[in-house]
Amino acid sequence: MVQPLRFKTASCQVMSIEHLSRILVQWELEPTSQDLHSIVFVVDRGESPTNLSQISGDISPFGLMEFMDLTPRMIDLHKVYYYRVRAVERKEGLILQEFSTPVFTWETDLDLVGLYVVEEHLFAYRYVMGVPTVIFKKRKDAGYCPNCFDPVLKRVTKSNCTICFGTGKQLGFYPFIEGWMEFNPDPKAAQIVEWGERQASQTDIQFTNYPLLGLGDVIVEIQPNNYWKVVGPIRTAEKRRSITLQVARLDAVNRSDVEYKLTVPDDVRRRLAKELEDIKREREF
Repeated sequence: MVQPLRFKTASCQVMSIEHLSRILVQWELEPTSQDLHSIVFVVDRGESPTNLSQISGDISPFGLMEFMDLTPRMIDLHKVYYYRVRAVERKEGLILQEFSTPVFTWETDLDLVGLYVVEEHLFAYRYVMGVPTVIFKKRKDAGYCPNCFDPVLKRVTKSNCTICFGTGKQLGFYPFIEGWMEFNPDPKAAQIVEWGERQASQTDIQFTNYPLLGLGDVIVEIQPNNYWKVVGPIRTAEKRRSITLQVARLDAVNRSDVEYKLTVPDDVRRRLAKELEDIKREREF
């Protein structure tokens, strides 16, 4: 019986070569009796864990099972890349089957205690304190927007561009990711000032460790249809450098801003709103 191909480990680490940051991706296979002559490895990378693209050529299984990523942009201290290794079996140019690792980054994996902490937060935000949201991760590595980015001035020249949504990068944001968050304190508070009432435009949220939030990400609160932008600071709780909790400051997006054109499909809105109502009807004690 042929043992199926499985990955044993996959990891990456930030290295410094000639004063530049490089990412070394390494992987290892479980022992297998499968013929590897028709197998090649490829490495995928992305800024969003749900949107990765291939960055390597074919890598032979009979050499070193590693790949040095020479193209990351690591000037941003908070930059995080997600990686995935795929084993592809081809015959006469046709792909017969693929095997892939889970998506990973250079953050260390959570141990059992860390996973328990994350699961407890997930339960609390989903079934006790949180509300459904969708998260649009901001693109940072994409090409400049051809409609509104001025290559001479090096800045965006239009505030209502629907190609980049004000980010200056093509498409602006990655496809959304669903999540449950706790909004605290209540942003309905207002201040009475001499020219009238000024509504608070910021709030804090607590969130689990996936996905990692970044400055400029847009969060849509499903039920009231409020749009928020992550403006920082983003604080985290960690266990041995593995993130278990995120606390971020959000700024309200004005309804006239172009970010409000980021669409959430109606079936997604209905499903998440129904799930929230079903949870509310459940007896807690």
